[in-house]
Amino acid sequence: MREIQNRGRTANDVWGDFRFSVATGKIKGLYQRVQFGKNPDVDSSYEDIWAYGGIKPYPTTATTLNVVSSNAADDVGGAGATEIRVEYLDGDFNTRVVDVELNGIGSVQVATDFLRLQDAFVLYGAPAVGNIDLSYSGGVVGRIRVGRTDVENTQFTVPAGFTAYIVGANVGLGKSSDAQIDLQLRDATNGAIFRTYDEVSLFENNILFDYPLAFPVQEKHDIRIQAISAQGNSSVGVAYYMILRDNDIYRND
Repeated sequence: MREIQNRGRTANDVWGDFRFSVATGKIKGLYQRVQFGKNPDVDSSYEDIWAYGGIKPYPTTATTLNVVSSNAADDVGGAGATEIRVEYLDGDFNTRVVDVELNGIGSVQVATDFLRLQDAFVLYGAPAVGNIDLSYSGGVVGRIRVGRTDVENTQFTVPAGFTAYIVGANVGLGKSSDAQIDLQLRDATNGAIFRTYDEVSLFENNILFDYPLAFPVQEKHDIRIQAISAQGNSSVGVAYYMILRDNDIYRND
């Protein structure tokens, strides 16, 4: 039996479809998550699928995260983005959410206990006038591109106390684009390298698919999507869909 709103009902008796029950919060301890990213210029060596391009760096210990725009209009009272919301993991892999007012081309401190960027988006103002970059001393970890409102990162790290189950994905390539797209995972606690667990190859196409069995990813594991293009200059977008399980609330025993 799965507990729904503290009542002993199975997930499919009154609420119907299981995933709809999760999405509407009817099953205690299970939460939906969609992670989306786009790389508009994938070339002939592997790159992460994220707005900044290239390979994303990862800090090994908690550090300071800052945000800055390439345009002064992204500022309180300006014509662009004025405030963003940042979701990140701290040094213990716990989720933190902070709202940060921008200062245009002036750098603003977001956090001092930053370990992983999960998401960021414009909360107030307008779409970004410049490129809004979130970075630590090792490099940029997220970008809200000009004219956009979201960071567009496919990278995600499963928080402490949770298990993620990837249930499907949507992969799309732009006109005349080709790519091999890989799902890669690693344990973030022990310096392990990324391993590839699934791949799909496409040309100028879009595919939406479910996994026949939900693909589990344990707590404190990094997820990333990489791609490589034989012809280069390929536009690749990926969204993947997860169910997050709170391991204390929703137990297997």
